[in-house]
Amino acid sequence: MLSCDSKYVTVPDSEIESASSWSINDQPPSFPKCENLKNNQHLDCFRNIIEIEINNFLNNKVFPLDSNEYILTLKIDTIGKFSLDKLNPSNKLDNTSINLIKSAVENIPNALPAIKTNVGEFVEVSFNLPFKLKYE
Repeated sequence: MLSCDSKYVTVPDSEIESASSWSINDQPPSFPKCENLKNNQHLDCFRNIIEIEINNFLNNKVFPLDSNEYILTLKIDTIGKFSLDKLNPSNKLDNTSINLIKSAVENIPNALPAIKTNVGEFVEVSFNLPFKLKYE
């Protein structure tokens, strides 16, 4: 009789890091509308939907702006839910404005989550989205 005790098996950190890094074969997050598109068209479709959703939520809101160009760092979790990780420059907006932007991001419909294909698992991803606030 033979058995295996997995608590004695170790995997080097470099191997874990290599297997965890994003590759061309992995599936990025998506929306059903964008699924049949390839490469840049897929990415453009995905970003356009996000921008439309955020702008629709923020429509008719007034922001006290020193700058209207921002970089939103968005997270998409393993079930496709969006959250705002960072907002740059954040020092140009008051807390009310930042909370409105957070709410706009959280109200984006769930995406199809990213899939790390070498392990067949849904994964959390982050990406930067350049964004312009509209103001009067």
